[in-house]
Amino acid sequence: MLYQIVYSSKATRPMKSTDLEQILVDARTGNDARNVTGALVYVDGVFLQVLEGEREVLDALVACIRDDDRHDCMKVFHEAGIPARAFKDWRMAYLSPDVADMSRWSGLEGTGTIDELLRHVHRDTQRVPKILVSIVEAIAAQPMPG
Repeated sequence: MLYQIVYSSKATRPMKSTDLEQILVDARTGNDARNVTGALVYVDGVFLQVLEGEREVLDALVACIRDDDRHDCMKVFHEAGIPARAFKDWRMAYLSPDVADMSRWSGLEGTGTIDELLRHVHRDTQRVPKILVSIVEAIAAQPMPG
């Protein structure tokens, strides 16, 4: 059965574009081998990641991700079986929106920081589907999906 996990975490150091590129290269290579799809969103030092695949594979992947020293404070706030992949064309899509975009996507317009926004989303996970749809739409609007 297909499964989806969404988590957030905080970067342990400022991420340069080369750091993010390496994360994406590693993720895409590993995800291709595991048949995992998803998206990575990076905003103001915070990662939001969506992973899709077989549950056992995702459980093992999340355990590895927890041990990655590039981030900490990992919080899984959405886990569910899914009928189909939302990110079927992307081994790991990438977006770096601003807080205003994320606020709009979650229906929390006017939220000042990504930490504040994620506190709301962690408390009200019913916002997750709206955010996922907005992420898919934003990625689809990019010239080259990852």
